[in-house]
Amino acid sequence: MDAHTNRHRRLRTQAFTIIELLVVIGVIGVLALLTTLGARRLTNGSRLAAATNAVTSAIGSARALAIRDSLPVVVVFRPVWDPAKPSIPQRVNVVFVRSTGERVAFGSNPAGPAVAERYLPIPGVQAVVLPEGIKVAGPMYDPPGSVGGVSSELVFATQPELPVIFTTCTEAIDCNRVVAIMFGPDGQFLTRPPRSSLGDMKSYVDWNNNGSLANPPADPQDVALGACGSGNFELYWLQDHPDDECNLMLVPFLSVYDDKTAREVRGQSWANENQIVAELTGPNGYIAQFGDKITFNRFSGLPERKVR
Repeated sequence: MDAHTNRHRRLRTQAFTIIELLVVIGVIGVLALLTTLGARRLTNGSRLAAATNAVTSAIGSARALAIRDSLPVVVVFRPVWDPAKPSIPQRVNVVFVRSTGERVAFGSNPAGPAVAERYLPIPGVQAVVLPEGIKVAGPMYDPPGSVGGVSSELVFATQPELPVIFTTCTEAIDCNRVVAIMFGPDGQFLTRPPRSSLGDMKSYVDWNNNGSLANPPADPQDVALGACGSGNFELYWLQDHPDDECNLMLVPFLSVYDDKTAREVRGQSWANENQIVAELTGPNGYIAQFGDKITFNRFSGLPERKVR
């Protein structure tokens, strides 16, 4: 056997077959997929953790502000989106507001006159902007009832997905409330305005500052802006427009969650209340399972973060 033949055989034994190459390529593809998914989960988890820290810090600042000024402070979680710039994603702003002391009567009930108290953002206090896709939810305690066949106390209310709601009205708005928390002048955590009765506990933020009692407009709360709700309950409680000034829903605890991820893993939209309660806001929904919960010490009012 000559040297040329031996060299040729050695080259053949050192080469890869097509099957071996395909196996290697397949293994590389699986590893790349696992790496991508792991990195994505890490990024989403970091984004949620950063948002929870930001919300906790903002709440602590609001409590300190209430104590400093000896005046109640409300923290409102407001969805912000500009229909004129639809390419810019929606964000949630954490806004600090305070009562103007003005109250507008809107009817009566057996407990006495029903009024809505007007709030405005506190001058000089910057809003905190949460990362894209992060929202803040709270239990739907007010008004009582049921949503999607589930007791409202077991359902979360949260910010609407305004690009979907505003443009097409193709998503249920039953859980779209203006979630807020309140601290009293001594820093105590409150779930209703001081000195309020059952009949006059409604509050709203006059975002465009056009509802002064000195020159009241026809629609002081600007609740008739959206096209997805028609009755008084829908107009005054359910947000379907970026500039809605619906009643504030003061909640006893919060849950910070990744709505962007929820839509990717549970569905792109929720067309009816049964569906949105089952998949997102109900006791077995995404918020309950994967949200970062923030509670409040009943004695001190200090926020207590309870991460999953």
